[in-house]
Amino acid sequence: MKRIIFSVLFLAIMIYFVMQTELGHLVRTGHVKQVAEYIQSYGWVAYLIAILAVVIQTFFPIVPFVLLAGANVMAFGLWTGFLVNWVGAVAAALANFFLARYAAHDWAEKKIGHHSFLKNLNRHAETRGFLIILLARWVPILPSSVINTAAGISKIPIIWFVLATLIGKVPAVLFESFLGHYLIHWEHHKGKLIIIIIGLVLFVLGLRYLKKKKEPTLLS
Repeated sequence: MKRIIFSVLFLAIMIYFVMQTELGHLVRTGHVKQVAEYIQSYGWVAYLIAILAVVIQTFFPIVPFVLLAGANVMAFGLWTGFLVNWVGAVAAALANFFLARYAAHDWAEKKIGHHSFLKNLNRHAETRGFLIILLARWVPILPSSVINTAAGISKIPIIWFVLATLIGKVPAVLFESFLGHYLIHWEHHKGKLIIIIIGLVLFVLGLRYLKKKKEPTLLS
């Protein structure tokens, strides 16, 4: 009963911030500049608000993360904005993990209990769990929510998941922070955006080719 109450309370808080706060409204509209200005208006508390916004976006992806990442970069600068985005992304992943492990285990089990990634993770949780989560973060074959939920109901030790997430989130969040920055100031970064788009297309095509040829042993 306590797990159900906790899960419902967490969901209610998230919905409240999305639907009943000014920040939630601005995030829903996707107005990056207004989101950045709103965040900046809160002084040092702005860091906490920005991190909370990332956590909310993870559970309620109303707008692409790259836009919110760009707003934080606009508000705090490139590297501080990246750090804020990274802390928020890690916090959201940990919240997802602990919800699946302690508050909504049965629901998570029903949702992805059949997933091959979970079965593979359970087989190697105590020996290669850290590496599996790390590679899953670095190679975007699975959505982050699937990785977090699967890890939550798996046998992987908490410390391994935390360390793999701390390290594994760096490349993706750094990339999206840069991309968000370039998109906001696209008129100054057209060439870089074209290169990024071409690189992404080639990367996705390469992943599809490798997946068809042979599923990676750690993620299948």
